[in-house]
Amino acid sequence: MKRTAVIDIGTNSMRLMLCKIEGNFIVNKEKELMITRIGRDVSKTGMITEKSFARNIDALKYYKNKADRYGAEKVYAIATSAVRDALNGGAFVTEAKSQAGVDVMIISGDEEAELGLRGVMSEIQNPQETVLVIDIGGGSTELVLGSKEKTEYKISIPAGAVRMTEQFISGNPIRDEDAENMRNRLNELFNEPLEYLGKKRIDRVIAIGGTATTIAAMFHSMSIYDPETVHNTIINSKYIKSIFNKLKDMSVEERWNVKGLQKERADVMPSGIFILQHIIEGLKRDSLVVSENDNLEGIVEKYVLSR
Repeated sequence: MKRTAVIDIGTNSMRLMLCKIEGNFIVNKEKELMITRIGRDVSKTGMITEKSFARNIDALKYYKNKADRYGAEKVYAIATSAVRDALNGGAFVTEAKSQAGVDVMIISGDEEAELGLRGVMSEIQNPQETVLVIDIGGGSTELVLGSKEKTEYKISIPAGAVRMTEQFISGNPIRDEDAENMRNRLNELFNEPLEYLGKKRIDRVIAIGGTATTIAAMFHSMSIYDPETVHNTIINSKYIKSIFNKLKDMSVEERWNVKGLQKERADVMPSGIFILQHIIEGLKRDSLVVSENDNLEGIVEKYVLSR
């Protein structure tokens, strides 16, 4: 039985999955998340800040140590939107190798979308079922349409919970004017993809990533996050709209008391929900499914099981 570690360095968080591989299956896995926000101010300055740089190198060291103690034969690490966009993203990759001993791959938006689909499809049995995967991250949103047999469409859009918050939210509670400005920008960014997808056959809409799983955790009023309960939660569009309106009218400190919402996400969560609401309304869908399977499983599917 092979042991593998996978790390995803996202704009808002860094995640680790430790798993065992038997044959062509993940037979055991455990995940951990830290809010490390490497993308803080990247959309404004084009640079990873000195504090964010150091904080994420420290997090990588911690995860690498856990992977070594777990007995992982290999550590796969990817970096997405923030590192991809930052002028000093290459320097971060160099220091990750030098200080933490981790080889980090900066992946494109297209590959990010592909990995999300692979992760979701890893447990879907019907090869003909066509799903739309929505992955709202801190810096970007990936939309990918496909099945186990093929990818029909994929796009990475520069709209994420952190990026939209930094660009449009001037204070909390959120002003109607700020929400309207964000809506106008989302209209510009998502108009063509949503128009295209609206004409396609979609059997299921599946949302992955921190925004989606946090919505599910709030839906279940979780004091302690339970991935098994979150996985395959069905969320209707009315709930998505209502939870945005609830958080919109709160200060960041008031949001700390909302069950299921991590304190570290309280400032950016409304923007992430607003993006999801915009997509669901644009697709004219009544509901979606939240999946715990995402690009971490996708990395294993692509780089371990497919070889």
